[in-house]
Amino acid sequence: MSLSETIVAISTSRGEGGLGIVRLSGPGAIQIGRRVFRSSPPLGERIRHIEYGRVVDGNREIDTGLAWALKAPNSYTGEDTIEISCHGSCLVLETLVQVAVANGAVPASPGEFTRRAFLNGRLDLLQAEAVVDLIQAGNKFDLENAYGHTCGRLSDLVRQLKSRLIRSLSLLEVGLDFSDEDVDEVCRQQILDEIHQTIESGRQLSDTFEGSRRRQDGLLVVLAGRPNVGKSTLLNALLGEEKAIVTPVPGTTRDLVEGRTTWAGETVRVLDTAGLRAGKGLVEKEGIRRTRESIASADLVLAILDASRDWQEEDGQVMELALSRPCIAVLNKFDLPRRLEVPGPWRKKCSCLSVSALRETGLNLLRKRAMEMIPRPNLVEGVGITRQRHRDCLLRAIERVEKAAEMLAQQHLDECVAAEIREAVNSLGEMLGERDPGEDLLDKIFAEFCIGK
Repeated sequence: MSLSETIVAISTSRGEGGLGIVRLSGPGAIQIGRRVFRSSPPLGERIRHIEYGRVVDGNREIDTGLAWALKAPNSYTGEDTIEISCHGSCLVLETLVQVAVANGAVPASPGEFTRRAFLNGRLDLLQAEAVVDLIQAGNKFDLENAYGHTCGRLSDLVRQLKSRLIRSLSLLEVGLDFSDEDVDEVCRQQILDEIHQTIESGRQLSDTFEGSRRRQDGLLVVLAGRPNVGKSTLLNALLGEEKAIVTPVPGTTRDLVEGRTTWAGETVRVLDTAGLRAGKGLVEKEGIRRTRESIASADLVLAILDASRDWQEEDGQVMELALSRPCIAVLNKFDLPRRLEVPGPWRKKCSCLSVSALRETGLNLLRKRAMEMIPRPNLVEGVGITRQRHRDCLLRAIERVEKAAEMLAQQHLDECVAAEIREAVNSLGEMLGERDPGEDLLDKIFAEFCIGK
């Protein structure tokens, strides 16, 4: 969509009885705003003042509401912007949009307002992408991380990396500009120091990807144990719904059963698994194989033990496997007379908690302990990268800088070293959106947004 057009969309809506906002942005926003909203003084005459007035379709009143005008470049999009707040009836809001279109506006595409903010230099591409992450945040970590990105914390870190490389490049290019004077050893060492600092900082930032993505997708808590210790009952209790089939017959669960919940503001994927024992059939063996794979990728394993029965050899096998990851031994069925005594070596290796999944007792403490034991993601200055595009750009830059350091150490031609550093700078610029990202990439990024953002 051309920046010469004025776009309109319902920005927020709270439904019948609440308030809704219709936003116009573009060169004709104030002119169109005055046609659909009448106030005294006219809308836009007092910038950043809230005006009370009437929403109109020609001479017909539709509603009353509040509106305000923002002048370019001091608005979210960097363009003249009008926002009209009226009653949140879908009919009122949609009629207002239709009237604005009839007066020359164009319906906004998904993410069009943020796209214009990027194109007009109000946001870099990292900040623009973070807007949708902020809107879609499903847990406390997502919210804090996305907010850090929209505030420019990630952008600042990337610009610091880029600045170091530009300093190194400038030192090299001094020697290239004065070809009769080679880069001296002191200068060469300074360049190497800058490069090595960039590599270290870049790796630290790229290393935040896995932990940040895991937290964004949901922390994985795996329930493991021998058959009939109450894993499925515990899953249902932790989720607050009948997700898994529960029967007295051992080995009911032969495949993975997953549910999502929220603990301490974080999204958690709780996974029920097949009972660990010597499988008798192909289906059961496959279920146990998947259980082992799930444990290997878990953020936390809950090793479920039956407190009403004596310790069995299979319990030891479960504990041995579970302790490959952060682990809590959960002594279930504590509402029954206790017979289980966990051997000393196992008690020393992990935390033990007693619960009754059937009676739903001890579960709050279990959730609290679980969140304390799950490792925090490695962040850099409070932010981590969560998008594959960011990681790819960063890894390309690191690869180029590592190659430049190797060439410099081996005393290759300075022109070749400079070429590698320039490519690294370009990759970081691509990450920030400083290089033309192309319409296809922008379409892909902003397609994730809802209309009105």
